[in-house]
Formats: sequence, structure tokens, C-alpha cells
Amino acid sequence: MKVSSQPSGPSPSLNAIDQLQVGLQTMTQALTRARMHERLLREAGLRIDRASIIILFKLHHRGRGAMRITDIAAIVGVDTPAVTRKVQQLEQQGYVDRLADPSDRRAALIVLTDEGQQVVDRILDVHRAMLVRLVADWSDEELATFAAQLTKFTQSLSTEVESPLD
Repeated sequence: MKVSSQPSGPSPSLNAIDQLQVGLQTMTQALTRARMHERLLREAGLRIDRASIIILFKLHHRGRGAMRITDIAAIVGVDTPAVTRKVQQLEQQGYVDRLADPSDRRAALIVLTDEGQQVVDRILDVHRAMLVRLVADWSDEELATFAAQLTKFTQSLSTEVESPLD
């Protein structure tokens, strides 16, 4: 198996790639810090752990569509018993419901409740307000350019991550 670390076409400036690498590392570290999670929750007026939020967001991104616990575990990268325990907590809090899977009576489907969607919406609102603060001194053109380039980058990143290793 041959893996090419060099893209085809013209090579980007190494300085720009280095800047991109540092910027992405800084952004990732900032966004994944526990302090960021705590701040968003405090501003949203919520008390919920990170693992629960991850599950709620996975259900939200599914369009509130039902998911099996095994599918949630695979997406989150956690073992099924851990997700089962977390889903039980979310169910007790009223954030998710468990439905019978019509295609397999042994399995359950997990769906986001209205209360669970409200939690997601509150976090999204607080996150959106933070983004507005971060770009408050940007022009509309700068913001539009950044958003377009970030979208293009994340699409490429998704393709790269999802492509088979061969």
C-alpha cells in the first residue's frame, strides 16, 4: 500500500501550511478544553456533561432521526456499554426516548426529545453568540471569505477522513 503525503497539483507555500497547522492546533485545543465546555454551559444555564452533549448533538445532526446505541457508540468511538449508561441518564433527564426498533425487536432506537432539542438549541445559541463576538471587528467580506474557505477546507477534510486507506 502506497500512501502519498504529497497532493497532486501545485504545492502550497510551506509557510502558509505551517501557519495553517499552528492555527488548527490552537483552534482545536481551545475548542476542546474543559474550560470552554464549562463556559458554554454556564452561559447557557445548563448542567450537563460533555459525553451527554456529544450524544445529543449526534442525534441532532441526524435530524432528530432515531439511532441505535451501537451506531452512536461507533460514531462517538466509545464502547457500547458506556453509551448505554449515558443514554439511560439522558432518558431519565427527559432528553432522549427509547423506541422499539421495528426491524429488530431486540434493539432500541434512541431519539431526541423536545427537551433534548431545547438543550442543543441553547448551546448552539451560546456558541453562535461567542462566534459573533470573535468576528465582531471583521468586515462582512472578510467573514464571508473565511466562512467559504472554512467550508471548502472542512469538506476536503471530511473526504480525506472518510476515504479508505487501501
